Amino acid sequence: MEEKYEYFRKFGWSRNPFTLTISPDLMVGYSQQTEQLLSHVFNQHKAAMVIGPTGSGKTTILTWLKAQLKAYDGFKPYYIPKPPTTKEELIKLFKHNLGFSLLDKILYKEIDMNNITRYINKKANKKTVFLIDEAHECPLEVLEWLRTINDLSPNLIMIFAGLNTFEKKLETELPTLLMRINTRVYLESLSEMETESLIQKRIDRAGGEGIKPFTHEAVKKIYEITGGFPREIIKVCDQLVKEAASRNLTSINASLVEEVFSTKVVTQAIQVKFALTPKQREILELLNKKPDLSPTEIVQNIDIKEYKTKDHAIRSVNNILKRLMEEDLVKRAKVANKYVYSLSGKAKTVLAEA
Repeated sequence: MEEKYEYFRKFGWSRNPFTLTISPDLMVGYSQQTEQLLSHVFNQHKAAMVIGPTGSGKTTILTWLKAQLKAYDGFKPYYIPKPPTTKEELIKLFKHNLGFSLLDKILYKEIDMNNITRYINKKANKKTVFLIDEAHECPLEVLEWLRTINDLSPNLIMIFAGLNTFEKKLETELPTLLMRINTRVYLESLSEMETESLIQKRIDRAGGEGIKPFTHEAVKKIYEITGGFPREIIKVCDQLVKEAASRNLTSINASLVEEVFSTKVVTQAIQVKFALTPKQREILELLNKKPDLSPTEIVQNIDIKEYKTKDHAIRSVNNILKRLMEEDLVKRAKVANKYVYSLSGKAKTVLAEA
């Protein structure tokens, strides 16, 4: 009875390689980002952030980092899947991870916000690394306490991961925490080659061979559909495998990919392209040709007749870029003393589909 539903068995696999489970050992790409984070920790910097859109692999990179640090005697990493939302939850988080023994009860009676750093400094004999996921959901009050605790705890390192709204939140509401962040890591999307490596690595783990039953042309189509976002790659591959199994096909080629997804809205990118304003599209097309432009440089390359002054145009472009970042269509980086913008993998898909 089980084999009836286990379509992956038709390809000789021991299990389905394309499930949305977090597998740090199957991580592909982001070599520069992982190097930055390891360097951050080993150089004992205090705070870092990992920023990326939904499905870009933030959780995977945090759990990968935890696995790496566990191999070193001098570090004690803790993965926090959800940030605390109250001071009480914050205290419980430290007690749960660092432990609260009978001796601690005698010394402290109870942990509160007045003595929590003394407690942490006593318990954190090694470099303690807190890997806090979904940081964009963390209330401002708790972030302020985390900043204070991190300041007063020499053996504590914090790495926050969240959507780009988290960085914006710190910029506008808690710049004192943003100033303390030494390392900022941005997750974009995988390249076409990395997309193929992700598929191959998962098939290998399931007992398969190379990228079979996918052809290289099929992988190229998968990359175009998903924009290179890991979660979307896995979902699309699973759907293709299921479809191929139902038809008793031994190969998944580009024609099958096009057929399966010709009438389906697969990614957010296809939905977004119909909602773009003319000015948004103009800016995206410009960044596609000339990446890494500042707002002022963008204004110098677009039609600004509709604006009263150049300053009005720059303000408008800044607002448009903010909206495009919220839609995960552009990414921002700091170069020297200015911010520059370029396309995300999702935006490249939008333009390719247009």
